[in-house]
Amino acid sequence: MRVRRGEVEAVLETLQTVSPARVEPRCSHFGACGGCDLQHLNHRGQMDWKRGFLDRILRREAGLADLPEIPVVHLEEPWRYRNKLELTFSQEGGRVILGFHRRGSFQRVVEIEDCPIGPPGIGRLLREIRAGVAPLELPPYDPKRHTGFWRFAVVRYSRQMDGFLLMIITTAGERAPLDRLAEHLFSKLPDLRGLLWGISDSLADAAQASEIIPIRGAERLTDQVGAVRFELGPTCFVQPNLMLADRVYRAITEAAGLSGRQEVYDLYSGIGLIGLALAPDSARVISVESEPENVLFARRNAVLSGVKNALFIEGKVEDLLKGGTLFRESAGPAVVVLDPPRAGLHGEVPAPLLAARPDRIVYLSCNPMSLARDLKVIRLRDPDLNLSALRLFDFFPQTSHMEVLAVLTRS
Repeated sequence: MRVRRGEVEAVLETLQTVSPARVEPRCSHFGACGGCDLQHLNHRGQMDWKRGFLDRILRREAGLADLPEIPVVHLEEPWRYRNKLELTFSQEGGRVILGFHRRGSFQRVVEIEDCPIGPPGIGRLLREIRAGVAPLELPPYDPKRHTGFWRFAVVRYSRQMDGFLLMIITTAGERAPLDRLAEHLFSKLPDLRGLLWGISDSLADAAQASEIIPIRGAERLTDQVGAVRFELGPTCFVQPNLMLADRVYRAITEAAGLSGRQEVYDLYSGIGLIGLALAPDSARVISVESEPENVLFARRNAVLSGVKNALFIEGKVEDLLKGGTLFRESAGPAVVVLDPPRAGLHGEVPAPLLAARPDRIVYLSCNPMSLARDLKVIRLRDPDLNLSALRLFDFFPQTSHMEVLAVLTRS
């Protein structure tokens, strides 16, 4: 047991009274796997827990005494929703295994036979990866000794194409094992659209590659959310749950109060999907993204979707705001949409952003803690911005993660 930030965390030892919301977890790896942590609750129980957690965090950390009602938007079938998985190679009993990190450990891996929140067909794909790797007699990477070959498998899935894009990340070495693996995989998996080889000698335990080499088939996938058509590669950021994405993008458009005359700033824009969804109801959308590859995909996606009133700028949001260049050509932003990473807004973002006095800020967050911190800072710096609406999107059923839409409007 430990006390952290005024809350007590404990480990369940004996179950004396069973909650009506408790269910038998569907996944055989539940508890050992470090992924899902709420499978022992039914779906209604999960949503109630998330709403209560968000309410508590915003009141305590942001100092918000009067919160708007928090509706929860959810999937009717809360399984098979993820379009991306990152798995780790390891060794067990002298053989190569593939799975997720064991709960509470960055060194140990739980071999995964199937992942019920992963895309359809993921179990078959994982079995064939293991079967294709085994006869190559190359060891998995050892994170303690920094030796070995196989490191990660990054799986992306497109519902529109009903197919997978797979990137195998290894340490530097010969290409021949990847060619042999490709022969096996493509002979067994008709829904495999492409195989890429990522090379990484980094000491960091992250599924990132310093070089990506196409091995066979497609180098990217295509998919669609609402009217937005897009391409994405193995490393592009896109919402892992596209089954709810159209609903969140429509909610952002509604929250922005667009009439077709406003200029909208889409900050932390990724491959441009939010900005492209907003474009039909905007005079112009100016999107800012720091990753060059994401910007290239965003521009390509604008062409695919037939959007001509979107501008994509490469750069860090804090740098463009601090330098005063972002709003230089406009009278001031009518609407700003924020979709930052889990860490939330950079510390140098709120001051110049609020100095431009936007009429409305629509903030999409994947981390209630950083959202609460940023809302507190925004309201202290600009008391005329009021939290007018909250909506919780259950993007990640079976886990404690959530996506939250907060709307601030100027009084």
